[in-house]
Amino acid sequence: MALPINSAPIYNLTVPSTGKQLKFRPFLIKDEKALLIAQQSEDPVVMLDSLKQVIKSCTMDSINFNELSSFDLEYIFIQLRSKSVGEVVELLLHCDTCADEKAVSKVMIDLTKIEVEKSTEHNPKIDLYDDVGVMMKYPTMEIIQRLESLDKSDIDSAFNIIVECIDYIFTDTEVFHAKEQTKSELLEFLNNLTSDQFMKIQKFFDTMPKLSKNIQYNCPVCNKHHEKVLEGLNSFF
Repeated sequence: MALPINSAPIYNLTVPSTGKQLKFRPFLIKDEKALLIAQQSEDPVVMLDSLKQVIKSCTMDSINFNELSSFDLEYIFIQLRSKSVGEVVELLLHCDTCADEKAVSKVMIDLTKIEVEKSTEHNPKIDLYDDVGVMMKYPTMEIIQRLESLDKSDIDSAFNIIVECIDYIFTDTEVFHAKEQTKSELLEFLNNLTSDQFMKIQKFFDTMPKLSKNIQYNCPVCNKHHEKVLEGLNSFF
């Protein structure tokens, strides 16, 4: 006789970058074990792979998780975590003035209230010169990790990452899809932009949507008032 198997509830969320609905179930014990093992490895690649596998296991709709933007992946995980472990997490935040070890504040964060903040100045479609422009696509979590680990003087690697985020280049009459061009052709396109034109592309990254939450707390020792913005998945756990 087959053992009874638990039937998990089904929830819905909206993928921030696309507006599409995604059905998901909470973590199961096997999912939490996979995340714990990955966390203990302290290997960013292993942790990211496990994160994507768990999200894939917990969602019911067809979606390419390897192409999800970093903020989509973070938002989906936050929603999964809120329905699986609890909607509220407790963060221990230090005073930025006191050296006292007791200068730690407990701040409760409601995960259901965390949203992906979108700047009104952000636009993935960028007009560069004359009738020429570029449509950008959001970097994946892998690309963000590489970008964060780059030496600021490593210009070539930074340009290679920007190339990976080009969806297509357009004019009034033609569209040149990046996947149909060589990397050298795309790099040549970037290298022939003026500084002002390139800054328009840089603005795409600077104003990109991000998981964000404004918080306020007072130091229990000196009573200094703190206002901070938590950004990115690591800030909430």
